Amino acid sequence: MPAVLEVKKLGKNFGNVQALVGVDLEIYDSEIHAILGQNGAGKSTLIKLITGLYPTNSATGEIYLNGKKVQLKSVSDARKKGLAYVPQEIEIVDNLTVAENIFAGQISILGRVFSLARIFNLAEELNEKYSFGLPVRAIAAGLSTAQRQTVMIARALASNPSVLLLDEPTTSLSKDDAATLAQNLINLKKNKVTMIYITHRIPEVLSLCDRATVLRDGKVALKLEKSELSPEKIITAMIGHSIENKNQASKSQSVYNVLLELKRVSVPSLNPQQVALHDVNFELRDGEILGLAGLVGSGRSEILRAIAGISQFSGILKVGNEEIPNPSPKKMRALGIIILTEDRKREGLLFNLNLVRNVIAGSTEKFTKFGLVKVRQEFWEASRSMDTLAVKTRSYLAEPAHLSGGNQQKVLLSRALTSSPKILLLDEPTKGVDVGARQEIYQIIRRIKESGTGVIVVSSDLDELLLLSDRVVVVANGTTADQFAKGEGDEARVLRFGTGLLQ
Repeated sequence: MPAVLEVKKLGKNFGNVQALVGVDLEIYDSEIHAILGQNGAGKSTLIKLITGLYPTNSATGEIYLNGKKVQLKSVSDARKKGLAYVPQEIEIVDNLTVAENIFAGQISILGRVFSLARIFNLAEELNEKYSFGLPVRAIAAGLSTAQRQTVMIARALASNPSVLLLDEPTTSLSKDDAATLAQNLINLKKNKVTMIYITHRIPEVLSLCDRATVLRDGKVALKLEKSELSPEKIITAMIGHSIENKNQASKSQSVYNVLLELKRVSVPSLNPQQVALHDVNFELRDGEILGLAGLVGSGRSEILRAIAGISQFSGILKVGNEEIPNPSPKKMRALGIIILTEDRKREGLLFNLNLVRNVIAGSTEKFTKFGLVKVRQEFWEASRSMDTLAVKTRSYLAEPAHLSGGNQQKVLLSRALTSSPKILLLDEPTKGVDVGARQEIYQIIRRIKESGTGVIVVSSDLDELLLLSDRVVVVANGTTADQFAKGEGDEARVLRFGTGLLQ
């Protein structure tokens, strides 16, 4: 069977760095083809070449569509040829409506004569067809992360592509939302849409994909047919050797002192898309990992933002035995409360500064004496922290834009650790992070807990949350609905309370 899309001996260099080396890839009609690999393996570079973000003539090798050799000059050129791309990083114009964002730049769909009413109608049709549940007439600034991702997918689907490339599409989605997306992809496949699926979530590959290609160090490490797909083969190919199972739960230990207490905490909703909190109650103890579980939109992230002083609230928040009135980010940082936000691009990384400056951004006072900055100490501590998390970079003085998404996430975690937190708030700490790096981050979080630091983790990966957490608090509809210790609850219990079936 001839390939719809074929890549032959594709190579790409960035200076002295070889991002791709002689990559061969065949994508067949009506299949969902997974591309996997650790961060820095070459996935993003390959996809950017296939989608025209990097022109074909900037690389070596050849690309064929339906048996015909093509030169992809730009993203719009690739889109015209039937290659639609949903990037991992969400690109939304906040002051436009959802409908306008879906059809932004799609003049070929709208034609020369179009109106806002027509855009709304087309968006509603797309919304209904795929059951996205988007508020198409609302301003995009108020969307949640999950809704923003869905807008990106809707934008790609609007052009009715023959090949749809999806880069980590479920990273920000709950299991229910991810299941809905999976069904949409299955429906697209039935309609003879060919898909390339980039993900770190191996269960999604096993359940959705027909074949898989694993990249390592810019080369094809392994190609697998449906019957050959297994977690062991994929992980081994990704890292280059077999690994021991390090997913054991951390050893239980006694925890006594209450580091943080929330009583009747409520946060008003500032817009229709923001989740309001009401009557949130729980404690965090020293040397404890506390997981906040719930569906996307339940209010988990809003709780972290309230604790970090970003959102104003009513109710009682105590750090130790001290009630904190009118908390602010500066005040909470001074108390040792450090937050790692979910959206690294908009709220985390400083793209105009190098990696060292990004890592020490939250703790500059540690490296200043008598008004003088201790530059060598800054560099040593920042580089040591990045080495601990295995950040892959050509130089510690490089800017974050030159790193893969997963390595950008590690830089943010390095910043949090450099601040020596007493309470660490982690919002999706392994978002966009590969399998090997996830294991490293899990071990780091456990070491932090063993030092006596209290850790609160929000994760859309329920398996991850149950694995890491000593206790789990279930959040539903803006309030705490249930909580249980390790071993006392499971996925079914979280879903029963998280969906409001039990209260």
